[in-house]
Amino acid sequence: MKFKSGLFLKEAVLFGATLAIGIFSAYRNIASSSQIMIPEVKFGWGDAVFLSALALFFIFFSKHQRVVHFSFKLFLVLIVFSGSSAVVNTVSGPPWDIWVPLLVTAVFLSLKSVIIHNAGIILGIAGIGSLLGLAISPGTAVIIMIILSFYDIVAVYTTKHMVKMAKVMMESGAIFGFIIPLRLNGFFSHKQEAQIEAGAGGRFMILGSGDIGLPVVLASSVAGYSLDDAIIVAIFSLAGLFLTHLIFVNQRERKPMAALPPIATMSIIGYLVSLLM
Repeated sequence: MKFKSGLFLKEAVLFGATLAIGIFSAYRNIASSSQIMIPEVKFGWGDAVFLSALALFFIFFSKHQRVVHFSFKLFLVLIVFSGSSAVVNTVSGPPWDIWVPLLVTAVFLSLKSVIIHNAGIILGIAGIGSLLGLAISPGTAVIIMIILSFYDIVAVYTTKHMVKMAKVMMESGAIFGFIIPLRLNGFFSHKQEAQIEAGAGGRFMILGSGDIGLPVVLASSVAGYSLDDAIIVAIFSLAGLFLTHLIFVNQRERKPMAALPPIATMSIIGYLVSLLM
């Protein structure tokens, strides 16, 4: 069985940093509150209309590449700005909670290196994931992870529309996830070079934002009542990343894979373990 320690270390550092910042942000938000509350999700008609409109947008405008490419780029920038703002807001107040996210977003847009891209993704996913985690109960987060894990399997291996969507995202320059180079100096490569090489199965691989963000959501939700339990969930999430790495590097032929199921499974096991401790 193959194990590429150098590659896994890069994956673990990026993944672990996102989890750590997400849990820290959630904990800081809870610490600044007068009481600990873990609300349930309320899904109303407004949410259904919004999601339906979003789905229809991508269905009907998928042939108009300029519109889709612009939309992906705009959405990615909003994620980086919003997530950065959420993180900075936990450690600083006005005016830094506005100026620092603006600076982060400006650097993200102007410097096109892989390392800058990954730094923006870390802050974006950690910030948004922490807020989403505090907005729902751990049980709800578990249910969402289970549903999306099955969806990931179908979307990657059966309908393969997730693979097509990922290709469109890379072509647009809006990569929703980590760009992980096989070699350390790849972090200083231009992002466009990484897009081409990742698409051709070359010197870079992509770990999607959902595979990163959902464990952050669960860990942040658990942090709403126990920091120690959130750390346990994070450790098991990293174990899930390890399983994903083993599956990926031991493929006979390098192909896109559904990374969420093993990560989600271990994250959920970590949550169950935390309940027993």
